[in-house]
Amino acid sequence: MLMEKIIEVKDVKKRFRTHEHRKNGGFLAKLIRKSYNKTALDGLSFSVNEGEIVALLGRNGSGKSTLIKTMTGILHPDSGSVRIMGVDPWENRIRIASQIGVVLGAHGQLYWNLPAIDTFDFIRSIYRIPEKEYRKRLEELLEMLDLKKVYRRPVRTLSLGEQMKCNFVASVLHMPKIVFLDEPTIGVDLPSKTALRSMILSMQKRYNTTFVITTHLVEDITMAEKVILINKGRLVFDGPRSKLEHLFGDKRMIDLELRSSSGAEFRKYGKILESSDNFVKLEVNRKILKSKGFIGMLSGDNVIDYKVYEPGLNFVLSKLYKKMDKQ
Repeated sequence: MLMEKIIEVKDVKKRFRTHEHRKNGGFLAKLIRKSYNKTALDGLSFSVNEGEIVALLGRNGSGKSTLIKTMTGILHPDSGSVRIMGVDPWENRIRIASQIGVVLGAHGQLYWNLPAIDTFDFIRSIYRIPEKEYRKRLEELLEMLDLKKVYRRPVRTLSLGEQMKCNFVASVLHMPKIVFLDEPTIGVDLPSKTALRSMILSMQKRYNTTFVITTHLVEDITMAEKVILINKGRLVFDGPRSKLEHLFGDKRMIDLELRSSSGAEFRKYGKILESSDNFVKLEVNRKILKSKGFIGMLSGDNVIDYKVYEPGLNFVLSKLYKKMDKQ
């Protein structure tokens, strides 16, 4: 059964003091720095239920990492409130640390010159995991993530994918109720990505673990039931992934296999996304599919075959990002 609002973020704001050098004015002018306040989070409000997998989306610089650090108690908001399992993570860092796991991209918690097993044993001591339970958990995680041949080697000798998988193990050994993953599959090979995604889905199903994942990859987003999209520190979208996928529900994609065409004659039906001598990809309004002119075109001698389908997440996110650029 879902626990309502395991994460609550209400009107959170966070600003940083930063600097930039002057672009013009010669060498001496470039030594002078201009100070200004940068708004990282600007009145964010949302909640997450227990057992949900949430994809936290946004372009670089949108505030995703700042938000993760605020929810884990690393940063304190200037105003507003954050509640993790009902308590403030900044004021209750020790208590919250035992209930959450964190993987911050390339910033791992493994010791570079030591085998990963040393970090795992260290974590067992910190969280006081009973020896028998620890061995059982570790064996299961190593098996599922295919790490049995590498976890006793120095971390510096491991591939990026192996390091990320070991970091994941280190973050979930204490069986946290919430796991924050900041771009956990970026730069990772395909088998490692697949293994990490399978592990996330397995933990959600078996232990009702809540995951908050920042990512740019559609494959990661498809794991999530809920999507939160932010831009310039502001909330743009908060809802089910299915709702995001149908945000531009009036659009359809048409792939046309042709005998020959420059593509120009199809502009009256919609936007041409791709065009070659014998192929055209169109973005059209759904209503156009029932028009006599369009139906006649599809049944014409020049069309060998065609496929009509709904736009995917890549299309939807591209549209949203372009719309945000104009704001």
